Formats: sequence, structure tokens, C-alpha cells
Amino acid sequence: MSEPLATAFFLATFGLLMVISVMLGRTAERLGVPIVLLFLLLGMLGGSDGLLGLDFNDYEFAFRAGTLALVFILFDGGLNTSMRSVRNAIAPASVLATAGVAITAVLVAVGARLMGFDWSHALLLGAVVSSTDAATVFAVLRGSRLNLQKRVGLTLELESGLNDPMAVILTATIAEAMHSGGSIGSNIAWEVPVQLVVGAACGIGFGFAGAFVLRRIHLRAGGLFPVITLGLALLSFGVTTMLHGSGFLAVYATALIIGNKEIPYRTGLARIHDAVAWLGQIGMFLMLGLLVYPSQLWPVAWQGIGLALFLAF
Repeated sequence: MSEPLATAFFLATFGLLMVISVMLGRTAERLGVPIVLLFLLLGMLGGSDGLLGLDFNDYEFAFRAGTLALVFILFDGGLNTSMRSVRNAIAPASVLATAGVAITAVLVAVGARLMGFDWSHALLLGAVVSSTDAATVFAVLRGSRLNLQKRVGLTLELESGLNDPMAVILTATIAEAMHSGGSIGSNIAWEVPVQLVVGAACGIGFGFAGAFVLRRIHLRAGGLFPVITLGLALLSFGVTTMLHGSGFLAVYATALIIGNKEIPYRTGLARIHDAVAWLGQIGMFLMLGLLVYPSQLWPVAWQGIGLALFLAF
């Protein structure tokens, strides 16, 4: 199919899936199905092996779009987290987001090794699945009727915002070590603390700078304020990553600082960022579903299900 018809077909199909996802969201909640699982299944349904037959296998685009979506999701999460909540939950959340992620990665690697994977691929697999997904946790905690104790809910939410950097660092470091033939252990021992410290420092710096700009700048239209905050989210991630820090941690820290300062147009900013975060969640999981070829899953189904059950227990 030639352009512009190919682009028009992709956009129409993706738009239809987004509308259906939102319309079926309430039904999924009543049935106890996680809403992000619904997005993923609808993406698979629209993919090349599904009913709509949309052939999408652009992994580079998916990586960039997924990164953008996660930046906006983490920014919204930080924007709605109070500093008092952070002080109350930072200790257990930090342990879970660092040592917890590392222990999970090692345990899954052991399970994968018992299933026949070599150690390097087993460790890579463990690192990939070691963290809870921030988009999923935010959607479940804020979109469901769970009545958790306040400290437990805050710890889960904060941990999900902090553990992505750790999992990304582990995954990238292991992949780089596999590619270069270096030592995985020594690379992790160096990369993890450096990226976390640089990410936190940059995020705090961008947060205070962003809050200062938002309080001082005078704009004719209120709709321009979210343009600035979205730009700050992208700037925080991009600059921090180029400085060899954790861009995801920086984005969360930037939003956390801004969200706890007196800034103009706060209510409007909260609504817009909530909408952008939902758009990111729906778009990311639909896109991940489109990347899946169900016909290719059967040969590895028993290994995938076995590792999933192992991880759950």
C-alpha cells in the first residue's frame, strides 16, 4: 500500500483501537481484568495475525514511542505525589526499587537457567521482567476500587516510579556486556550508583528550575503552561540521559519537585497531564500488542508461562 494510504490506514486502525479500549475499560474493571491487559489484547487483535491485519514491526519507532509514553506517565505520577508521602514511604520504596529489583532479576535468571537458557540470556531475561511496570501500577491503583492502607499504596506507587531506572540500567548494562564481552558484575556495580545519583541530581535541578520558570513567566494563554511542563519532562529526560544518568528517575524527580511547589494553573496542568498519561498508557500497550505475532508464541509458550508462574510465586 502506497502513501498516503498506508499512513491513513495505520492511523485509522490505531484510532479505532484506542476508542474501543476506552469504551471497554469499565467492562474490564467489572470483570476484574487489568485494563492494560485489555489494551495489549486489543493490540494483538489488530495486528498482522489479528482481525484488522495491521502489519507493524518497526521496533525502533516502538522504542522511541514507548520511551516518550513512559516519560509522560512518570511525569504525571511525580506531579501527583506529595512530598510528605515520599518522606513516609521513601525507605521501603527505595529498598524495593533497588535491592528488590536486583533480587527478582537474579531469581528469574535462576529459573530461566533451569529451563535451559545460558546464564547471559537468563540474566538479561531476569533484568527485563524485574521491575513492576509504572503504567500498570498507576492504572491499577488509581483506576480500581482497591482499599489499600495509605502507606502501602504510597509505597507501591513510589516504588513503581523508582524501579524503572534500576531495571533499565540492569538491562542496558547486561546487554552491553554481552555485546562487548565484558564482565556483567563489574559493569553493574559501576553503572547503577552512577546513573541513580546523576538522575536524582539532574531531576532535582530541573524541578527547581522548572518551578522557578513557571512562577515567573507570564503567558497570555493558560494552555501554554502544559506545553512548558511537557517540554521540561522531555528536557529532563534527554539531558540526564546524555549525561549518563537515569532519565526516567530524573523525570519523576522533576515532576515531584514541581508538583509540590506553588505554581499557576495547577488544576489545568493536573488534568492535562492525566490525559496525556492515559494516552501514553493506551498507546504504548496497543503498540506492544501490535508487535506481537501470536502464531510465534506457541513454540515458547511453556517457557513463558513457566517463568511467569515462577515470577508470580
